[in-house]
Amino acid sequence: MKITVHLIILFIMSSMISVKANAVTTLNPPGNNDDFEVLMQKIRIDFAQNPSIDEALKKYNEADGSFTDVDYGSIQRTNWPPLEHIDRLYNFVFAYTNPSNKYYKDENLFAKIQQGLEYWHERNPWCHNWWYNQIAEPQRLGILLIQMRTGEKQLNKELENKILERMKTDGGNPAKWTGANRTDIALHWIYRACLSENEADLKFALENVYNPIVYTTKEGFQHDNSYFQHGQQLYIGGYGDEILKGVTQIAMYTKGTQYAIPQDKLALLSKFMRETYYSTIRGQYMLFDVLGRGVSRPGVTQKTHTMLFAKRMVELDPDHANKFKEIIARLDGKQPANYALTAKHTHYFRGDYTLHIRPTYTFDVRMASNRTARCEYGNGENLKTYFISDGCTNIAVDGNEYDEIFPVWNWTRIPGTTAPQVDEIPMAASDWQTPGTSTFAGGVSDSLYGASVYSYTDSYAGINTSAHKAWFFFDDEVVCLGAGIHSTSSYPIFTTINQCLSSTENAIVCQKGKISEINDGTFNYNSPEWILHNKVGYLLPDGQQVVATNQVQTGSWYDINHSTSKGSIQKKVFTLGLNHGITPELATYAYIVVPGIQSAKEMKNYRRKNNIEILDNTENAQVVRNKKSGIWQMVFHNAGEFTSKDMTVKVDKGCALIIKNIDKDKVEVHIADPAQSQSGITVNIYTRKRSGTVNCDFSDSGVYAGRTQAFEVQLR
Repeated sequence: MKITVHLIILFIMSSMISVKANAVTTLNPPGNNDDFEVLMQKIRIDFAQNPSIDEALKKYNEADGSFTDVDYGSIQRTNWPPLEHIDRLYNFVFAYTNPSNKYYKDENLFAKIQQGLEYWHERNPWCHNWWYNQIAEPQRLGILLIQMRTGEKQLNKELENKILERMKTDGGNPAKWTGANRTDIALHWIYRACLSENEADLKFALENVYNPIVYTTKEGFQHDNSYFQHGQQLYIGGYGDEILKGVTQIAMYTKGTQYAIPQDKLALLSKFMRETYYSTIRGQYMLFDVLGRGVSRPGVTQKTHTMLFAKRMVELDPDHANKFKEIIARLDGKQPANYALTAKHTHYFRGDYTLHIRPTYTFDVRMASNRTARCEYGNGENLKTYFISDGCTNIAVDGNEYDEIFPVWNWTRIPGTTAPQVDEIPMAASDWQTPGTSTFAGGVSDSLYGASVYSYTDSYAGINTSAHKAWFFFDDEVVCLGAGIHSTSSYPIFTTINQCLSSTENAIVCQKGKISEINDGTFNYNSPEWILHNKVGYLLPDGQQVVATNQVQTGSWYDINHSTSKGSIQKKVFTLGLNHGITPELATYAYIVVPGIQSAKEMKNYRRKNNIEILDNTENAQVVRNKKSGIWQMVFHNAGEFTSKDMTVKVDKGCALIIKNIDKDKVEVHIADPAQSQSGITVNIYTRKRSGTVNCDFSDSGVYAGRTQAFEVQLR
């Protein structure tokens, strides 16, 4: 159905949807005032630009419409060279149609555009990476054709129809895809439907844009508010970026029309963006372990461009406009990284991922169980990723602690991991969708505090290493424990506490009460009390062999991503870790991360308070109590018992627990099953004079098998 719209209303709607509103006056008015033209005008405004094309014109071949420097026969799977042809014609079109450009209405340029499109259609380059054929190329062509409709001269109709037909036949069917890929393909279906005024195709495309906005056990939005792509693989960034870009873009196009995004879909999208996606961004930088193979791409953690998604949501979701405005303020640097942040703790039981946020810092843990996939490599990207899925951690205060560090990283020393120091990083047997192996990975959360556990076992490629790893999250600190560390690898086993960019001020170490700077080089410390580097303190219980390095490290982006530069890069890196030696047997570790510490004085004061008690750290149980808050957190790797002077806890199955208020009649207990066995767990609690029992039934819990259950237990 076509709806007549006054021109002034059209321009008001258009200006509402774009950060490029000042470009409205440079665009020609639409030819037909109907829904198709409304959508196309919004698309034009969204992509409005005034490009410089002089250099590209020098490479244009007048004889056939090609470019002299483009390798049209390339089948390169990333950075596909032939796409440069379309990108240049795309810029030619915007130059030809922009009144501010010196080539506006230039007849010679028009002839080049038409000839260049004819050449492309006849040459029909084909990439061995489907993404270029079914997403990148048809999307650009669709925008190009929509913009060209505003030109002084119009493309030959036969040529336009040929391009549209090729987009249809070679551009894929969105219904055959999932998640972000479905949305990206549907986007060029929308472009084509508007150009051909095909209402059936437009409705089909929009259905495929909005259909993925549901909770699913396949690729897409998960029931724990995480996001999967390429199987059961965590992809909050990367493909998460893509689906947000596409859906918010289309939602803005359709806002105010009969095709507007349904409210229930908008609510799910907004929740994911506010509570998960933007929560993994500290200041302007995204945590590196939610980016998938994109972590190997230059500039990928810098997320200022995602302000655009938040700006769209200010208009699409006015109920949460203030929240999105706070996000924008952090991303554009007008406010610091801690601006408007509130404390929260989330364990994503579907994604095997934990996110702990305080105004002072952000800390996360990435794991992989036999329910989820390890971080992938592929298309020549992310070639050293192997250990990143094995309990890696981000420790972020300002957010830029790992900015562009990845070419020079020692990838056997990824923060949080316990791994053999191999000479060459192994590559998983399959680049895509390699499942994890842990049968006990998960976490308990009360929304503010939590404990996470990862039973790590890896026998692939001679790694032959296992460990029971656990993290206990409080307000001021995160307690990191490891027990039962065993390896038959011929290489030393190392638990990395952190490997981040070195700060301008030297780190300091306190050993036997004496404070000294950690200068350039590698240093071994026997039982240091604490170390402070770049606003993060590390408290180290007695008896551990600590290794600290502060040195320039060298590498290249090509080392981890073969589609990037081979140029040498040097960065100064600070690394802190624990050396367990060769073939350790039942080794342990313990360290407490205290972010937000500014000075040695603050570190001394924190240590003096002695708020943390590590009460058990064995392969059977790991238990921590925060004396300040009275919170107990426990991980039982199997049925067992923990006893202290204040309390005894017995469980009949492995589990993770938070216990509060043990001095009151009603004890608050939170329980999670990291094995997601969908069976019952019984917890018996005994204090000095009273006792109580919790029977927690996880049977038939389905997709929620890893979710925390909460109880109040009456002690009698």
